[in-house]
Amino acid sequence: MIHPASVCSRMYALQHIPLEIVSDDGHFIQCWPESFMNIMKPEIFQLVVRDFRMQNHDALHPLVHYLNNGFLAGVIEISPKQYIIAGLASPYRHSRRELSEMAAETVLPEYLQLFTETTIKAPITSPLQMKAYVGLIAEMISGQTIPEENIVISNIGGSVLYSKDQLNKAQFRQREATDEHAPPDYENAVCQAVSLGRPDLLSRAIFAPPGGSIGAMSSDSLRQLRYAFISFATLISRAAIQGGLSAETAFLLSDLYCQRMDGMNVHSEIEQLLVSMAMDFCDQVRKNRKPLNTSPVVRKAIRYITVHLHDSFGMEDLSAYCGLCRRSLSLRFKTEVGMSVLDYIQKEKHDEACFLLEHTDLTLTQISNYLNYSSQSYFTQQFKKTAGVTPERYRRQHPKRDDSH
Repeated sequence: MIHPASVCSRMYALQHIPLEIVSDDGHFIQCWPESFMNIMKPEIFQLVVRDFRMQNHDALHPLVHYLNNGFLAGVIEISPKQYIIAGLASPYRHSRRELSEMAAETVLPEYLQLFTETTIKAPITSPLQMKAYVGLIAEMISGQTIPEENIVISNIGGSVLYSKDQLNKAQFRQREATDEHAPPDYENAVCQAVSLGRPDLLSRAIFAPPGGSIGAMSSDSLRQLRYAFISFATLISRAAIQGGLSAETAFLLSDLYCQRMDGMNVHSEIEQLLVSMAMDFCDQVRKNRKPLNTSPVVRKAIRYITVHLHDSFGMEDLSAYCGLCRRSLSLRFKTEVGMSVLDYIQKEKHDEACFLLEHTDLTLTQISNYLNYSSQSYFTQQFKKTAGVTPERYRRQHPKRDDSH
């Protein structure tokens, strides 16, 4: 058996997936990276540990949680009083804004920026990779071999989209039936809502009577439902791509949901997951849609800007990364996105500034530094040009909400 702190230190150096040793009441004992010490609200870890116990897991049965906001968190028991939390990690890339919104509910305000910057640069981790990660940690600490089947991936947390009563009414008739096939209009309405990023339209479409049933693909009702789930995941992932979600994110998200479904054996749970998947895709399009019909090189430029928004870079750096001369990249970007590269960067910085003003207590100087403005006065000047008000007035008009309730 190797000391837990030594295991965590080595594993973090290898994979750069954050690790925290916490007490059973959710408070930090040690963490990697060290800068993460005490940045999370204790009640978040309390929830994770409580769920671990409720599912009757122990030191030889680690758990991987899939959180409804698209992240993975592993739980390993050291003793009944101490636990290792692995993560957060994710099987697909999240936008900076999405990370900030998620962090506002779980991270103490003064550490919001640190968390966002660290997480956006973390490696993409699939559920199977996360299982292997927590399994190896548990084996090193316990000194025993832990079979893969001992490590469960389960769902926890997130907002409730619908009551169980409403979800139970959302039948897609995915069992064998003798009535007519569901008309294409039903699928078209669902896919259109996803591609537009409109949860309101999706809610109406997905709960509307389909006017038929899905054709029998198997005589076994559970297998029939699994086939239908995979078909539906294929449909809405393509719809999300048409709506501007990156293909990488859409395909990874589809794979993740199919993997989660594959571990379920209850019809109602799979049907509920299907609805959650559709709503998740719709929300991802709403939050992360990119300009449509952009070329690979422009999408590459947008991605570079997203990741390096807080870094100091110029057109020469961006051009070198994209493999085009400055003039060619500028012309192509303006044609495809509808604004210049500099205007796009300014828009992204403005959106980030708005979020930081609304959800953190960072000073204007700190925000200015994070967004790499030359001075606070220049930040104020640029912000007012876009928002029509100064940052101070914007913050007064959008008071920070109390996340403790």
